[in-house]
Amino acid sequence: MAQSRRIRSLVFSVLAVCASSCGVSEDEAVRPREGESLSDAPYCGSFGCVNPYQYCTEIFLEFGRSPPICVFDNVCERLECANANRTCALFDGFPAQVKCIEP
Repeated sequence: MAQSRRIRSLVFSVLAVCASSCGVSEDEAVRPREGESLSDAPYCGSFGCVNPYQYCTEIFLEFGRSPPICVFDNVCERLECANANRTCALFDGFPAQVKCIEP
C-alpha cells in the first residue's frame, strides 16, 4: 500500500514538472521590437542580478522561455507581443516572468 502511494506521488510529480515545462502559448509570447535585442542582458547568478535595480527574469519568447537573464523594469519597451491584442507585462518573483496578458 505504501509503495503504491509512492508511485502515485512520483507519477504526479513527473506530470507536474512536464506540464510546467511545456512551451509558451502564442497569447503569452513576446518578441524583440525591430532593431532591439536582449543580447546585452547578462545571465542571472545563483543569488539574482548584480545590479539591484534589475530583475532576474525568464522571457516568454515565441520558441520557448529564455534562460534567466537580468533586465530592467522597462524591458517591455523593447518587446512586443506576438498577438497584437495583448500587452507585455513583468511579473515579479524569482525568477520574474515577462509575458503578454489581456489588456
